[in-house]
Amino acid sequence: MNDRPRPLSPLRFRYAWKLIKAFSAEQKGQFDRALELVDDAAEIMPLYADDRVKRALLLLKAQRTCDAHQAFAALRDEFKGSDDPDVQYLRHYCTHQLSRLTPSSGQWGYEAKQAKLINCRKYLKHRFRMVTVDEIYEGIQPRR
Repeated sequence: MNDRPRPLSPLRFRYAWKLIKAFSAEQKGQFDRALELVDDAAEIMPLYADDRVKRALLLLKAQRTCDAHQAFAALRDEFKGSDDPDVQYLRHYCTHQLSRLTPSSGQWGYEAKQAKLINCRKYLKHRFRMVTVDEIYEGIQPRR
């Protein structure tokens, strides 16, 4: 991580600008364009872990399910064993997404519950939300 440019460097600015444009394209539903912009940012400098997870999500939104599955699986394996709470949370998120891509897999609920216990940045929990089974049941109103 020491090889990253300083926060205000022109390189870092170009990287961030591409990601901002990718976010804008995503908001417009232009998922393939958003992927192109994220890949352009990756050519400027290596993507941060959370941006790589976002790229996998964009693959899913672009209906490139097989590519998304491969990306989430690779990230999950890469993040395994990390001591960094942010990376641990992202590993649970990737496993959660893989479970959602697998018919009749309930692993997503376990991953969400485990991720809630991790003391990572709130930003990550907001950007990569997971809902536990308990939270689903809390939202169900009883019949009258």
